[in-house]
Amino acid sequence: MSKCLHCGVEILDQTEVCPLCHCVVEADGEEEETEHYPDIRLKARKLELAGRIALFVAIVLGTLAVVLNYTRHDGVWWSAIVVGGLADLMLILFFIVENEHAGYRSKTLLLVACTAAYMVLIDYVFGFTHWSLDYAVPAALLVIDVMIVIVMFVNMRNWQSYLLFQIFMILCSGVCVLCSLAGIIRHPLMSYLAFGLSCAMFLAAFIIGGRRARNELKRRFHVM
Repeated sequence: MSKCLHCGVEILDQTEVCPLCHCVVEADGEEEETEHYPDIRLKARKLELAGRIALFVAIVLGTLAVVLNYTRHDGVWWSAIVVGGLADLMLILFFIVENEHAGYRSKTLLLVACTAAYMVLIDYVFGFTHWSLDYAVPAALLVIDVMIVIVMFVNMRNWQSYLLFQIFMILCSGVCVLCSLAGIIRHPLMSYLAFGLSCAMFLAAFIIGGRRARNELKRRFHVM
């Protein structure tokens, strides 16, 4: 708030000239209380800026790794591991930024899938001895199965919402079993364990859950 020293008029706005006598006004020392509304886009802009900076740094590091690997090639294209790791990191980062309200199930699934794919890439770069398919991918599926069980106990009120996720895990571990039967996976023990655990979890939830489980499946698959 300002006050004209000539005519004593109090000025409520931010003008610097008195509207009556046109003299310069001065602040009276009392701070006017104003309401400040938060900028709802500020956080989004900061995240977008951080994402662009991270993408630039990833491109620079990836390019540097490829150049160094090409100029000092020793028979192993280790730069593919660096580029793949940076790509996985950027994918996870941009998924979190663009899908701020995405559930932890989607984030966990993406994280485990990217990790499994990265293990396959490392295996391929070093000669592809199938350890990634034999152990890393089934182990990732087992980790997801265990996490589903834990989350179902934590979220007991809405445990039936994880039935669809369990069906998805049965399909994923079933693919590993088919790969083992086709000879792509040479040591199928982990794959069989993942498939068995996924089936056992779904069967237990369906039988113990009773009507709630049946209603959830009917709702998900639109079965009357």
